[in-house]
Amino acid sequence: MSDTNPANPDPARPLPERPNLEHLRKEAKQRLKTMRLDDSSATLAAAQLAVAREYGFTSWRRLVAYVKSQTDKKSQLIDLLRADSAKSPVRQAILGGLEAIEKGDYQTAVEHFRRAQDANPDFTLFRVQRLVTQEFGDRRWRHLNAYIKSLPDEAQLRPRDSGEVKPDYKTAAAHYRQVIAERPTLIPAYYRLGRALAGQRLYSEALDAFEELLKLDPENLLAHYEIGKLSLSTQNYAGAIAKYLWLRSQSVSSTTDLSDPSYELLPRTPRTGELTQNPFHRAYASELALYLLDLIPPEVAEQNQLPASQIVYVTPYDMPKDSSRKRQVDLACAKPVEPKTPSRPTILYHEKAKYTEIARINRLEGTVSLSVVFNTSGQITDIRVIRGLPDGLTRRAIHAAQQIRFEPATIDGMPVNLRGTMEFNFNLPPAGIARES
Repeated sequence: MSDTNPANPDPARPLPERPNLEHLRKEAKQRLKTMRLDDSSATLAAAQLAVAREYGFTSWRRLVAYVKSQTDKKSQLIDLLRADSAKSPVRQAILGGLEAIEKGDYQTAVEHFRRAQDANPDFTLFRVQRLVTQEFGDRRWRHLNAYIKSLPDEAQLRPRDSGEVKPDYKTAAAHYRQVIAERPTLIPAYYRLGRALAGQRLYSEALDAFEELLKLDPENLLAHYEIGKLSLSTQNYAGAIAKYLWLRSQSVSSTTDLSDPSYELLPRTPRTGELTQNPFHRAYASELALYLLDLIPPEVAEQNQLPASQIVYVTPYDMPKDSSRKRQVDLACAKPVEPKTPSRPTILYHEKAKYTEIARINRLEGTVSLSVVFNTSGQITDIRVIRGLPDGLTRRAIHAAQQIRFEPATIDGMPVNLRGTMEFNFNLPPAGIARES
């Protein structure tokens, strides 16, 4: 066996997709603690050997050699950045930061990352952590983070933006105000400021931020869409409907692939020209109008003669009526009959639910939970939403559910309908560099 191939092609558990030596060493130390509960004379070498054998290798040395070889085969992030850093000042700054960390120069690294943050407000400390951990491991990140915490508050990197987990909206809002003061025509800063203020429920101030954005870019679809969402948050249904109708006026029913690199939903600077003539602008407007319609309460939509949303939520009326309990009492004296349990449907084909562009820009993550019927025809029907997500993700989950094909459940060999629950998780990839907004 060579150093770069496991002895056992079917190990007890496979290595992670991106194996990391530091994590393996931690695992070996944890295994040693467990082994010493039974044998106080257990050694680290014995724990390393046990870990290596679980992954299908005859020795720790061969496991380490294999992981190193796999790392060498992968294109490293620094190499990728060097290849195209000339195309983007953000990438140039990130590359400089990573190269400084590689040399152990954390002061220079932070200076580069601050430049990247100034150029792209979405580049936060949270993303720096992902980058550094991906490229160098947890140890380098801990050293860098310790250095950052030793700096004065004004010299530190902004920790999180308004769309990430446990966001610090107040810090984000302060940062974006500072960016706007320095670069008053940077459209993403106004957008992120509005989102951060809305996260603090400062709806009036958030509205002002989006209105300022519209002064720079009057036909900005995202600003109109977010103002519509703000109106719903304050139960200003007339305002939300007005924004829905405006988006409809900009839109056209289109099957256009929304991937034109020349059109940006959130441009960095004000645009010129007649955007309503751009087919991608009109197609995005149509999408956002639907997403806003999904958020308008059905009774409000009906009163204002708006189209009905295609999304149906689970309601208390879907629950069994009390008559079922009475029927059980009436039959209590009869001989109980054990219900037959149907077999589970066998999934033959499924697709992963795809992100919408607006959800990606807003860095929205979460889970959509659906109640569905696995029909005897092999198709998903009667889809109802138990828990949804805004910005079109509920629609994307429903679409993915409709693409599923399966062999239906059976009882005594006969196909039967079966209601079940499906969940679609939306998680942004842990890639180090997000696309510039």
